[in-house]
Amino acid sequence: MVRGGQIINISGTTLVEDPEYRYKMPAVFGKIEGSGNGIKTAIPNITDVGLSLHRSPAEVNKFFGCELGAQTTYNAETDRAIVNGSHTDGTLQDLVYRYVEKFVLCPTCRLPETEYKIKSGAIYHKCAACGAKEMVDMTHKLCKFIIAEDKKDKKGGKKKKDKDKEGKDGKKKKKGDKDSDEDEKDKKKDKKKDKDGKKKKKDKAGGDDKDYIKDALMGGKKEEDDLGSDEASLASEAGVDDEGALRKLFSTVH
Repeated sequence: MVRGGQIINISGTTLVEDPEYRYKMPAVFGKIEGSGNGIKTAIPNITDVGLSLHRSPAEVNKFFGCELGAQTTYNAETDRAIVNGSHTDGTLQDLVYRYVEKFVLCPTCRLPETEYKIKSGAIYHKCAACGAKEMVDMTHKLCKFIIAEDKKDKKGGKKKKDKDKEGKDGKKKKKGDKDSDEDEKDKKKDKKKDKDGKKKKKDKAGGDDKDYIKDALMGGKKEEDDLGSDEASLASEAGVDDEGALRKLFSTVH
């Protein structure tokens, strides 16, 4: 007798008795909750079962509901699977074997190495072991759930891709704005340099004129001091006239 949680061979409706068989799974088990019309069966190890079969726990749980004609719920955030009604571990395990037979084993090599390939609304088994591609039983109610989940995953993947693209475009735009700001700053710096250069050049030119006039005035005064007493008054008269002319020139420059 199989106990809940026990590690067993992955088998379809024909059990695999080989102890060396490398494909293993935990035996499913349930926990009865509530009573009367509200009685239900929780499946604590639904995720472990799904992972061993390379299928989602929601899909395995949905298969239980399809086969039992019962309502099922699965919450991915809390990892809680519920099947309405009271169901024994033996019943649940038999359903797992049936699920493996229909949706996990390769129809050709009988190994649990398949993944789904959905094309034009049809679900195919693509076997990684032998390379076979076989259609599943499309009359089963679970097929609608599988196709709906595939569409949801593709839509979610597209949204994520668009979001990532928007994020990259935003970064590029931000970088472009930054480059524009830096170019504007460089232009302002160059403009300021040109302005400062012109000002310095003008100040230098004005300074040369002032120095020339100052030297001329000082030179005239020195010559006056060097003259003798008789020649001083004459030179003084000439110096006054020259100084007046120089001052007039100085005022003209400014």
